[in-house]
Amino acid sequence: MYSIPAPIFCCLLGAFTVMSVKFIDDSKQLPENRPDYLSPLYYIRGAMMLLLAGILGYIYYESEPTGVGNRAIYFHTGISAPFITRALMNTLPPGIISRMND
Repeated sequence: MYSIPAPIFCCLLGAFTVMSVKFIDDSKQLPENRPDYLSPLYYIRGAMMLLLAGILGYIYYESEPTGVGNRAIYFHTGISAPFITRALMNTLPPGIISRMND
């Protein structure tokens, strides 16, 4: 059976942690300011963030046994994946972003 290597799992865990904190913060907003939780796009974005965190974990993954210090680095890499994606989205021209939201 296939198991997820520890570095990739730590990256996914970091990204999931950030997404959980964002969900909690969003739930405290007024109903008109909250994201649409029924929209499939909301969940597709979340899945894409997890996928990006997993990809980053795979990129940094080495086949040597990892120590506790390395797992912390992988966890932080996973945490940073959503922020890196958001920074990249903010650098796109406005025309591209409006077409993506349609």
